[in-house]
Amino acid sequence: MLRLAFALALSLASAPALAQVATFSADDYGKTDLVFLESSGNASAYIAAQDGAFEPIRELPADDPIRRLAAAIGRVDLLEQNDRGGRDLVTCTGAILPGGWVLTNHHCIPENASQRLLAASILTGYLVQGDKDTRRYTLSIDPADWHSVLDFSLVRMTDMPQDVLPLLIEDVAVDPGDPLMVIHHPLGRPQVMTRFRCFALREQDGGPILRHRCDTQPGSSGSILFDRELRPVALHHSGGMTPNDDRSFNKSTRLSAILQDSGLLREITGAAASATPATPPTAPATDVPLESRRAPSGAGLSSGGVTDLLRGN
Repeated sequence: MLRLAFALALSLASAPALAQVATFSADDYGKTDLVFLESSGNASAYIAAQDGAFEPIRELPADDPIRRLAAAIGRVDLLEQNDRGGRDLVTCTGAILPGGWVLTNHHCIPENASQRLLAASILTGYLVQGDKDTRRYTLSIDPADWHSVLDFSLVRMTDMPQDVLPLLIEDVAVDPGDPLMVIHHPLGRPQVMTRFRCFALREQDGGPILRHRCDTQPGSSGSILFDRELRPVALHHSGGMTPNDDRSFNKSTRLSAILQDSGLLREITGAAASATPATPPTAPATDVPLESRRAPSGAGLSSGGVTDLLRGN
């Protein structure tokens, strides 16, 4: 019933939104520095050149708590075969969790209807263009757990990062108007954060969607939103803000909703799922499409394993 309630709440969200992936030449897959295709017909290149409301993570001291959090956030690079028979490099953002798992959007991994995913990896430590001190880890293209409506995927890394303190997911409530921060790789560029005028919209629908007013760009899909205490609270997945409409908003999925849905994420983080769904179902179960694949029982990392991993870092 929890899945049905979440799926229904999301299906009723009416504000237009666009998935925020950035597309590049397939020849650039595996490269650190990427050149954005300016022929996309939007203002992304201009905003990138001006830095917009984005603050570079590299400007923070090495011991800053935000910079330490940001080490677990990376650029997700996807090599895809498109519907024209060619190949594209598409970028998103993802978070490294304990046990060698990565959390990102379902519309990033595995693929959408017109694309076939050929390879995936996550690039960490990308703070400045031309930086050689980065690490790239191969990702599985077959998620262990996902939900297309909540728009999340949990995928395995092929090797365990030894230099990254993983991000711990918590069941944290977000109130309308709360200040937020998002760490991301817009347009595939070096890592930045958005704090300026970044907050939860005051008009929320009470469901698993968190409406927010944090500036993002293509490539920001799969980024994590943090609250004022730097606790992860939502997974960004789509844009909908417009410059001249203060009522417009971007969309994310509350991590509390993903925790309720995903037994694997609860095992990874050691978190307990809430017994109460975000919204009660308002229609018969047969009216709600269910698109999700479950992880095998026992997959993931126990709470004890999380503690052991953190002690080892």
